[in-house]
Amino acid sequence: MAQHKTTFGGVDILRFLAAVMVMFYHYGFWVWAFPDGVSARATGGIPPHPEMAFAGSGWVGVQVFFVISGFVIAFSAENSTPLKFFEARIRRLMPAVWICAPISAIVLLAVGLSWPTDAVIRLVRTGLFVPFEPWVDSVYWTLGIEIAFYAIVWVLLRLGRFDLMEIVAIVIGLASTLFWCAYFAFGWTDLAETRWLQLTLVHHGAFFAVGVLLWLMRFKAITLQRLAFAALFLFGGTLQIASSVDVHSVKVEAAMPYTAPIVVFLAAVALMAWSLRLDLSWRGWRRIGLMTYPLYLIHDVVGAAMLGALMRAGVPYLAAIPVVAAAMIVVSWLIAAEAEPRIRLLLDYTLFRYRLKAA
Repeated sequence: MAQHKTTFGGVDILRFLAAVMVMFYHYGFWVWAFPDGVSARATGGIPPHPEMAFAGSGWVGVQVFFVISGFVIAFSAENSTPLKFFEARIRRLMPAVWICAPISAIVLLAVGLSWPTDAVIRLVRTGLFVPFEPWVDSVYWTLGIEIAFYAIVWVLLRLGRFDLMEIVAIVIGLASTLFWCAYFAFGWTDLAETRWLQLTLVHHGAFFAVGVLLWLMRFKAITLQRLAFAALFLFGGTLQIASSVDVHSVKVEAAMPYTAPIVVFLAAVALMAWSLRLDLSWRGWRRIGLMTYPLYLIHDVVGAAMLGALMRAGVPYLAAIPVVAAAMIVVSWLIAAEAEPRIRLLLDYTLFRYRLKAA
């Protein structure tokens, strides 16, 4: 089967589960553990629920996203051109943002966390993919990192040297892993959330590199060198996760476990590698995978506001969480199935009209 026609049901399932992990982390833990956060303030205030502390490791779903991106982007770019790759990234990224960001901005206004001028500024910055805050929702911090990786791949395509993808991925992974080794060796705690280090992939490059190596081992060959680098970069990834645990511990003013998020992450990567050998070609998995992006973008502020409204209406916290989660999943399905295709069609007849004329 030609590579460009291959689908990865296991990857789509894992992507969706990673988004659900992040969602339950926000609803089950962050909204009460970090009262200063935007999602906590959107609820109007929720008392502590220590019985839900197990959800406190769900943020590691973002690191799983980065591994999946490394795999999927390398896979999709191999037989692409710079122009087609650029168009594909725009068609994938922009529609969901242009749909979800205005909804989040309206909710910010509705719950009193913003005012018209501020909401417009946040909305414009978000819609233009400005890589620095403020955005309409803190979840948009990952988009700049994703785009930085896309830019590296595009440059390789533009130079006609996609054959260097493995070498570039190894360099990115080594730089990231060495940084985290030095971080813990020399106590560089002030660099844990430096935005420039995030945007240059110093923080998260190990995750993308693992994804690229998984692509190479799935479609090229499993070699001792690739296995060794994958293991090394997984180690670098666990160091980054450990640093994130420390950051979370400071914010919630309580000790957070290291083991749980690391085990969840490593298990997710192992499941991803295993799933690549399975035939999970049902088209529904693809739809589930496409739901992930809008679910990630819309669940935080919008879902938190809904959670707070339900609780004020008398719905118990533990009962409100699954109701809100189900609602956000339905909304994300509607966005992926109905709204995003219309925005893509609009892009085809405006931004990409030259391609249609050429065809």
